[in-house]
Amino acid sequence: MVHGREQDGETFEFGVSGYVYRNTFLLYDRPTRSLWYPLDAERWTAISGPRRGDVIPFIEEPGVMPLREWLELHPTSTVLLGDKRELGEA
Repeated sequence: MVHGREQDGETFEFGVSGYVYRNTFLLYDRPTRSLWYPLDAERWTAISGPRRGDVIPFIEEPGVMPLREWLELHPTSTVLLGDKRELGEA
């Protein structure tokens, strides 16, 4: 899942909240601590906090591809989870 981080000219930094709702991890944005949930297949929606009701769209639906291939296409990506063996690292 690839999503944006900008809204109204502001760039957000997200983290994993540790909360799960309907088998989905909730994200939070560090500036406001609002919780975000993918209410539909097109965007994250803030479901609590000062940003409640705000949305951030998904950028693209990449499908399934090896991590190495993704990083070749998007070298500035930050990978939160992944298997380093896939990159030839142990």
